[in-house]
Amino acid sequence: MKHLKRGVKSENRLNVEINKNFIILVNDNPKNTKKSKISSANKVSELINDEKLKIKLFNKALESGKDKYTVSVRNRLKIDFYSK
Repeated sequence: MKHLKRGVKSENRLNVEINKNFIILVNDNPKNTKKSKISSANKVSELINDEKLKIKLFNKALESGKDKYTVSVRNRLKIDFYSK
């Protein structure tokens, strides 16, 4: 039986809250809807590359209170947040 490595705790509490409360699907090409991938808040942060936009996006997702929150970033990235 393999022993799993222990995960490293994130310093960014906003990412922790997003990962606890949402399942994130990222689509790099919004025209092709069948290519969505499950992602984490850290990977979404790397894709966006803009700290202010990331914080604004994550706060809107947390405050929306909806089951599904969708956003398009710069017409190239579609991110769906599904509440758990």
